[in-house]
Amino acid sequence: MKINQNISAVIVNDQLLRNENSLSASVKKLSSGFKFNDPKDNPSGMAISFKMQAQIHALNRASLNATDGVSMVETIDGAMGEMTEILQRIRELCVQAGNDTNTMEDREAIQQEIDALKEEVNRISTATEFNGKKVLDGSLDRRTYVTSEEALPGGGTKEVSMYDKITNVIISDEVQAGDYPVTIDKAAEHATMIAPVPPATAIPATGKIEESMEGTISINGSKVEIKAGMTADEVYEAIRDAGEMGWVNVFATDGTQTLPLNVDNLDTQGYNKMPGGYQFGVQLGFVSQNYGSDESVTITCDNDQLAALLGIDGLPNATRTETIEYNWQTFGIEGDPNNAANPPQPAQGTTAGYTGTETKFTKEGEGTLYINGIAVAIKEGMTADQAYQAIAKALDKSGVTVGISGKNPAVDAFEFSDKLIFTTDQTGIRAEINIKYDNDQIGELLGLNGLSDVSATPPPTREIVSVEYKAVQKGEDAQVTIKDGTAIREEYTGQAVIRADGNQVVITDKSGFEMSFEVRGDIKNTEIKIEATDIGTLQLQIGANEGQELAVRVPILNTQSLYMDDLDVRKVGGPDRGMNTMDGAIAIVSAARSLMGAYENRLDYIQSNLDESEENMTKAVSRLGDVDMAEEMTEYTNANVLTQASISVLAQANDLPQQVLSLLQG
Repeated sequence: MKINQNISAVIVNDQLLRNENSLSASVKKLSSGFKFNDPKDNPSGMAISFKMQAQIHALNRASLNATDGVSMVETIDGAMGEMTEILQRIRELCVQAGNDTNTMEDREAIQQEIDALKEEVNRISTATEFNGKKVLDGSLDRRTYVTSEEALPGGGTKEVSMYDKITNVIISDEVQAGDYPVTIDKAAEHATMIAPVPPATAIPATGKIEESMEGTISINGSKVEIKAGMTADEVYEAIRDAGEMGWVNVFATDGTQTLPLNVDNLDTQGYNKMPGGYQFGVQLGFVSQNYGSDESVTITCDNDQLAALLGIDGLPNATRTETIEYNWQTFGIEGDPNNAANPPQPAQGTTAGYTGTETKFTKEGEGTLYINGIAVAIKEGMTADQAYQAIAKALDKSGVTVGISGKNPAVDAFEFSDKLIFTTDQTGIRAEINIKYDNDQIGELLGLNGLSDVSATPPPTREIVSVEYKAVQKGEDAQVTIKDGTAIREEYTGQAVIRADGNQVVITDKSGFEMSFEVRGDIKNTEIKIEATDIGTLQLQIGANEGQELAVRVPILNTQSLYMDDLDVRKVGGPDRGMNTMDGAIAIVSAARSLMGAYENRLDYIQSNLDESEENMTKAVSRLGDVDMAEEMTEYTNANVLTQASISVLAQANDLPQQVLSLLQG
């Protein structure tokens, strides 16, 4: 037995330390709930656990991001919903204004409400925000840039912006980021008419409208009465106001074009305005307020002298149409009922008969024949006998009969060369035949121009009831190509189609590709480049890692993008235009709301997926790092028992040196 070195105590103490370490580790696991509390416990497991914990926190944050995205989309949809209600109300007002029971004052009141509602649409577009970020002003839509190459004086080219001439560019989601070249062959044109300089003889010496010049002028159906005594300024103001109501700008000009078109002179198509305003003898210019082949300027005037004074008779394609009326009247002979030699006689008229070669009425021969107020419609393609049958049918039971001289109408057909005989059933002075017709061909083919009776009544008198000068000019749609020579450019496919409506151009291609824009000003034979980017959209971080984003497009919605900024129900055809315009505007907003609904549904699914991923990831981390309390309790108990046993044995080992004293004392 050795006393210098208590080997037994050393051995027991060493084991005690091991048991205490095991007990300490077990206590730490039981108190923390983790399998490893220090990197040394499980280095790889701890690294994996921390990485998964980062994913869990990121997934939780991404789920909250998706929730914020839903809130933002709901805010946008709510604003669009209010906008839809406004558009529906405007369309209802257009329908109301279309009823002719409304006076101009009524339409003025309706237009005031429409103008207020249009302002509210623009206010919603500019004022709707989420967390201080504007959402309907186009700032959350994809950016597009429009440029063109401009030649430099010393050679070479530079890239210049075309946003002053190519506006309202809208692209679909299927348009990939990149450059899309487009050639503008010709910009859209307004319908334009410039009246010639009126002759000096047409200008009244008094400087005012004379009675012989009174008449009505119509501009696209908007009428104005020109009265005697009106000055040049009053005439100009009246015509200008009528043009405004007919979607036409009217201005005084010298008829020369000196400036290219730009946003400042579109209303005159580049023609010079007379600095001194309008005076009798100055040319008038007429320009439609809108572009395209569907737009026109139609001007009518019902007075020869007024048409000459204003130059309307010399407008391009101007035609003069006369409205005529033939009148013929005869009466029966009173006679003496008691005198067989002079009895009362009916009214009777006999036509002259046609001597030409026509066999049917032509388009120019259409009109109406009136016999004692009974109307007979004469139509294109009618033969002589068809016309006769129509007359006979109309006169049935009218007190006037029609027959054919020298023929039996029941057997023989009427020919234009035959003579018609009109006879009243009644006799005496009260028996009357009154014949009117409004077309030269009717009188010629039926022989009515040579009507006569037994009392030598003069033939029908021809009277010009009215004249009408009419000039019509249409605008032109923009002309655009995407070809390089004869082949479609490589940026598009062979299925690409261009549609131009006025100054609005739409390019469609396969797979939902659509790009639209408006062409303004004097631009022709110019190649532009539309650069589509992925910049500008609202990026929602809906994943735990880089690049896991959802791009949300929110299109700009205002009166310009909805093509309703010039809606005016006071103008001619304004209500009908308004209904069509609002149908389109409602469709645009509905499509945008549908897109918001799709985003909202997607975000809901994204949030559910993120929450489920977080749950599953948490389970994985739990399996990896959470301690099994039952198993660890067993380890703890074992370590505790061993520690207590080690302490007891250590106490006994420490007593061994004391036993040596008993040997020394013996």
